[in-house]
Amino acid sequence: MKSSRSVPTEVVTVPVEVRLLFFLIIAVVISTDKMMAQNSHSVETTLAAYTGVRNDGQITYHYLEVLQTRGKWILPDVGYIDLAEPGKYREIFFGGGAVLHNSKHLTVVEEGYVNQTTGPASGGALYFMPWTLVSYHPTSKITSETVYFPYLPLNKTGRIQHVLERSKLEYDFPRFKVGAGYGAYRFGDGEWQSKPFVTSTIKAGRVGSVELWLQKMPEHHFQVQVRYVRVFP
Repeated sequence: MKSSRSVPTEVVTVPVEVRLLFFLIIAVVISTDKMMAQNSHSVETTLAAYTGVRNDGQITYHYLEVLQTRGKWILPDVGYIDLAEPGKYREIFFGGGAVLHNSKHLTVVEEGYVNQTTGPASGGALYFMPWTLVSYHPTSKITSETVYFPYLPLNKTGRIQHVLERSKLEYDFPRFKVGAGYGAYRFGDGEWQSKPFVTSTIKAGRVGSVELWLQKMPEHHFQVQVRYVRVFP
C-alpha cells in the first residue's frame, strides 16, 4: 500500500442521482410522523452506509440505503451505489418487501427493487432485483445469515448478474461479534468470482454498529469494508 497519496485538485461533483436520493430520504423521514398517526405499528428507520478500500488504496464502492419497517412490512426502501467511479457508473434503487417468516431460530425476508443504472459506462440498463435474506440462529450466540439477489434485465442493455452478497457465520459477544463468510459474483455467462471474508462487528447501542470486513478479491487483491448501520426507533 502506498505510504502517501497526492491530493486531487479537481472539484468533486456530486452526481444528480445522489442529490435526488438525499431529497427522497428527507421526504421519507418527514413523512414518518404522518404515517405513524395512520398506522398502528411503530415505525423504525434504518440507515446503512458502506464503503470499501482495496489493498492498493483504490476505493471499491460507496453505498447508502434508507428503509422503514412497519411491523412485518418494509416500505419504502431506497438506496444508491457506485463502484468507486461515480462519474462513470452508479445505481439507484427503490422498492420494498416483507418479513415472510420470523421465529426463534429462523428469519426470512423478501424484497423487490427496481434498479436504474446511470453514467456513461452503464448503458442505461434497468433491472428488477428480487432480494432474499435467510437468517438461522440455532442459539442466542450463533447466527448464520445469507443474502442473495440477481439482476434481472428489464431492457436490452442489461445483462443478467448473480450476487451472493454474503453467507456468514457469527458468534455474538456482549459488545462485539466475530465471524467468517463467503461472497460471490457472476456476470452473464462468466465464471463465478469467489470473495471469502472474515468479519468483526462493534456494537455501540443507540449510536449504531460498525462492521469491518477483510475480504479476498480477484487478481490477488483484498479489500477492507466498513459497514455502518443505525436504527432510529
